Amino acid sequence: MYEVTVRKLRENVKLKDPVCVHALPDITEVGVTAVKRLVEALGAEKIVEVEFTDMPPIVIVENGIVRPPQVHFYAWRNPGREEDLLLIIGDDQPMTAPGIYALSEQIAKLISELNVKFLVALGGYLSDSDSGERSVYFTSTGELGEFSNMGKLERMPRGEIMGANGLVPTIAKGKYGINGVILLSETDGKLAAIGQSDEEAVAALLRTLKKYLKLPIDEEKMKVTEKKTRTAEMCEEKIEYQTYIY
Repeated sequence: MYEVTVRKLRENVKLKDPVCVHALPDITEVGVTAVKRLVEALGAEKIVEVEFTDMPPIVIVENGIVRPPQVHFYAWRNPGREEDLLLIIGDDQPMTAPGIYALSEQIAKLISELNVKFLVALGGYLSDSDSGERSVYFTSTGELGEFSNMGKLERMPRGEIMGANGLVPTIAKGKYGINGVILLSETDGKLAAIGQSDEEAVAALLRTLKKYLKLPIDEEKMKVTEKKTRTAEMCEEKIEYQTYIY
């Protein structure tokens, strides 16, 4: 039996026609990294923390203090006339399939309670591409409505999307009637295989969100940042990996 703890940091939160952008960590990390950048760029306010007992048995250390793994809900109120945003990120995903389903159900329920009208989930699409601009693919749970322009992206024709990044929008549609899309950024599989985030893929997701959700994100915050990583020669080594989509 799993235990879920929902801690509301703000009571009676009311958002204006909110759109939700959601990502939990996966093998590529590009989705959750993109949402973290949005939280920072927009100065979003944390409103909910969710703890779940099927998370990995680890604790997160921040400023010398430990806490359990959590899913974090942030709110951003748009000063213009466009929709407010609900941003969801997590420290990890549950360890078991039943746990992933249970947590996805809880997230979808909370999204519904906050009156979200459209859901965008983010993830990575593993490929052998290691240079150039990354493509962003999409698949939807139903009608796109006022977000029909997203249909101009290349649609993912077939495959599997594993984990909460696929289940949350599916459950939100099936149980609560919330339409949505899953955006998958083409990701260098060699980088994913060594646990390194593909910054080009992160930037591609941010550009897509900025364009279709009309977000006031500074272009400087979307640029690829330089990191000290393993040498290029090591990245060029032949690494065998399976093409999973999370």
